[in-house]
Amino acid sequence: MKKRHLLKKAGTSLIAAALMLSCTAPVYAQEKESGAAEDALEASDVIDITKKGSIAIYKYDMTSAEAAGVYMEGSHQATGEADPELQEIMSPYAVEGVEFSYLRCGDIETYSYNGGAAVKLVYEIPEELRRILGLKEADAVSMSDENVSSQCLHTGVWHYTSQQLNDALKNGLENENIKTKSALENYLSTSEKSEKMTLTDQFGYTYADKLQTGLYLIAETKVPEQVTATCNPWLVSLPFTNEGGDWNDEKGGEKWLYDAVCYPKNQTGNPTLDKLVRQSPDCGGDGGYDSTETVSEGDVLDYLLVSKIPHITSQATWLKMYTFKDTLSKGLTYNKDVKIALYSHEEDAINNKTEKAEAIWTTNEFTQSALKDGKSGQTVLTISMTDKGLEKMNHSEQGFSDYYMVVYYTAKVNSDNTTVLGDDGNENDAVLTWKRTSEKYFNTLEDRCVVYAFGLNLNKTFSDGKGNAAKAAFTLFNKDNQVYVVAEEAAGGTYYVTGKTNMKEQATIFRPAESGKLLINGIEGDNYQLTECSTDNGYSILKEGIMITINSTTETIIPSVAGTTGLEAATDAGQAINKNYNGGIVDAEGVNVSESKGVQRLESANGRTIGKTDMYEGDKISASASVDGIDAAMSDADGSVNARVNLNILNSKTFLLPQTGGTGLYAATIIGAIAIGLGFVLTRKKRQRA
Repeated sequence: MKKRHLLKKAGTSLIAAALMLSCTAPVYAQEKESGAAEDALEASDVIDITKKGSIAIYKYDMTSAEAAGVYMEGSHQATGEADPELQEIMSPYAVEGVEFSYLRCGDIETYSYNGGAAVKLVYEIPEELRRILGLKEADAVSMSDENVSSQCLHTGVWHYTSQQLNDALKNGLENENIKTKSALENYLSTSEKSEKMTLTDQFGYTYADKLQTGLYLIAETKVPEQVTATCNPWLVSLPFTNEGGDWNDEKGGEKWLYDAVCYPKNQTGNPTLDKLVRQSPDCGGDGGYDSTETVSEGDVLDYLLVSKIPHITSQATWLKMYTFKDTLSKGLTYNKDVKIALYSHEEDAINNKTEKAEAIWTTNEFTQSALKDGKSGQTVLTISMTDKGLEKMNHSEQGFSDYYMVVYYTAKVNSDNTTVLGDDGNENDAVLTWKRTSEKYFNTLEDRCVVYAFGLNLNKTFSDGKGNAAKAAFTLFNKDNQVYVVAEEAAGGTYYVTGKTNMKEQATIFRPAESGKLLINGIEGDNYQLTECSTDNGYSILKEGIMITINSTTETIIPSVAGTTGLEAATDAGQAINKNYNGGIVDAEGVNVSESKGVQRLESANGRTIGKTDMYEGDKISASASVDGIDAAMSDADGSVNARVNLNILNSKTFLLPQTGGTGLYAATIIGAIAIGLGFVLTRKKRQRA
């Protein structure tokens, strides 16, 4: 069934009823000066200008409804009359928080020229609307000509037929859709003569009543955060003629209707968020980004916040807020170096290949603040787009609709006891909040990444219990990165890693406390060689280095995924939406949310059902270690399990060598005498043979 627009029939078949009426009451018969006129008025053949009209609007999410399979574009015949069946079907997909604005353009008038030589219905519109629609002055109908029976003396207005208005609006929306829509939306937003309806409620409903008869322009001027495309602005004539339909018994075109009911529809969509981290390649990292990473204290970390910007079309869909809140754990220090890159391709974005960025922002397009919580020690980093940044994102031609925004910065792992060792890790939570023009309505996405560090818990002992452990010395070599560990001693036998070096002479010499305890804090999960360089006098050092392997903690983290209007995952319609909405709702791993590990819940965001999928944090695979190829125990640190590898190193006494004097002198004499005796015997035998 072909969809038809309200204005296509509004005012048709009415020319006869419009004859001989004045400009102040065009096509209307209000004064009951004759029985014929009174009969016509009672029979609804002519317009009663004493009546007030109304416009009711039900706003629905077409993208969700089509994905659910309950609606197909063109399946509804727009007549201007209420459709209870459609309202019931579409009620789960009602869009709350939409603002519609309307403007009474002017009167509907009868152009009767030269005694009836030409008679037609014309509509009065203001100059600004004529300019936006691209209507030529020369094509306007002159209602001030002396040969027009009912002249119009209004100033600043133009008169056109419904065909001219329809064609101009259609051409503008087809040829320059975004430009025309934005211009009309801006016109209704800023005009002193326009009126704003209340925001649509939970049923998608809003209305305006007590309206004077005439021609009205209606457009969406504010939308909630999920709306990516507004409906096209449209014209409504009050009153309009009825049309035939299954839901009323009129044949159509037989009476005037003063109350219009409209069912405009939106297209919707949402951004994404992915929080990633890597150990800087300068610190030995492999260059890849992930949700988890193992690090050493003193390392620099590269952080990314990757977000696909949602679709942006006309002015009403412009973003008014795009803010990232990133909370760094107390073991991380933010380096105050945020930048933003914009990419057209996802692969370039998730690897932050800045040489392929379409734009890089450093200051004017965003603000940043880093506030440290004195109680928790966490740093809350907030990055908000400025008006200039939002303007660049929203621009209809050079904007960044559907681009990938990458917020990137660095942080340093602290070389002190604020860095968490072991399975608890050092978390970094990110939240994206976005709004469009209906600023009461917003939504959020969440993600997390975690970095893990570890340590060694060494106990140095001597076989006789008498050695001085403080005289022992060790070096620690990272075999994977081929670097020595550099650290600073905070207290006797307690060290915090500060860096790495490939020069042996710059390696830190680790010495236990006199008690034998040696703690090395802040090494990453890798393969190491611990070498004993020296020990107390009279004791043997280890024959060879100790091989230590630390397998870092790992876990699967999947960011949250925005849902859509009316999405209830437990229903058949909900599953259909998951599968079909904008090609399917998938998580960061490309898995449809109906099969994702995250919990898809019936979320009430600003009182709305949107079926958001929570961030998923899987069970951790705990850290493990081995020493010389044998599984080793790991001890806790401040409540975090599997923090340090336990080592017990025993030095034994050296073997005693003979000393000069006493027993040593007798032994030397005896050995010497035996040697002389043997020499005498051998010499004698040699002479006898000779």
